Amino acid sequence: MTDWRENLPGLREYVADRAAATDRGETDLRDTLRHLGERGLLGLDATPGGTGVTDVAELLELVAAECLSSAFSCWAHRMVIEYLGAAESPALLRLRDELVEGTLVGSTAMAAALQEAAGMRTVPVVATPQADGYRLDGPIRWASNLVPGAVIVLPARVGDTDARVVVAVRAGDPGVSVAPPARLLALNATASSSVTLDGARVDAEHVVTDDLRSFVRRARPVLLLLQTAFCVGLTDRALEEARSAATGEGSVLAPDVEALAVRLADVRGRARHAQRAPAEADPRAVTQLRFDAAELTLAATRLEATARGGLGYVTSSPTNRRLREAAFLPAQSPSEVQLRWELSRF
Repeated sequence: MTDWRENLPGLREYVADRAAATDRGETDLRDTLRHLGERGLLGLDATPGGTGVTDVAELLELVAAECLSSAFSCWAHRMVIEYLGAAESPALLRLRDELVEGTLVGSTAMAAALQEAAGMRTVPVVATPQADGYRLDGPIRWASNLVPGAVIVLPARVGDTDARVVVAVRAGDPGVSVAPPARLLALNATASSSVTLDGARVDAEHVVTDDLRSFVRRARPVLLLLQTAFCVGLTDRALEEARSAATGEGSVLAPDVEALAVRLADVRGRARHAQRAPAEADPRAVTQLRFDAAELTLAATRLEATARGGLGYVTSSPTNRRLREAAFLPAQSPSEVQLRWELSRF
């Protein structure tokens, strides 16, 4: 059986060569996803019955070392593949096959489900039962990969009941309106925006599950572990650059670099252990891991900028790009506030 790593040569260079243009929002994320799909890399750890996510985590680390925008879009896409992994509907399985091939883009809009599961707020989208499906109304406040035709997986509450469903719709379908993307500090190529559902229709074939609680329990550790992976990749690259700059008078920063490297080894070790069997991972431990990884990334990118001096303040430099990319992590769902909230309640 062919090792997936045999399809990696040239991938890091492909991502790196596009990183500056991606940071400016001038590239199309669909090209990168298609490139990964052609190499058979979008289906890593996604076969039915698979229990680990080590391979896809390693892939995200590699991509994030060169461009967090690309890694972030790949993560969002891969999570939709994860969500549809247990689907029984032929329509959803066809979508999943196209996502694995990279000919279709996936957008995860499950933040509200994670927030509800944490006891923070209620899912805002309302699903009104109709013949063979639901009418959907309400907002998705933030999602990425919202290109035309993207498969958006989202939660909805059924009327005023306690029932919840997870459904798949397409960007641009009748009643599914994507707002123009706002200009961001970084990650402008990720097609991130909000969505308004106004009388959108979803048939029974596109209902992923009617058991949101079990769905979140299965998906949450994978989501957090793959987010941890792109944090690890970005941190690794920032520390590599900081180490190379910590010479001469900059050698006073060398102890700081090595202290963060020790922390990175700890995070990576804990992550590898949990990636082998996410379903068996302790929920609190995985939450703490994601929190620690994001904090470490912020510290590492700041240290790189300190070591590089004025270059870190030039917006076109890779150092500055990594600093801005990392600044997104406290806001990404689950946000730092949500992670702190959950950790305080375990």
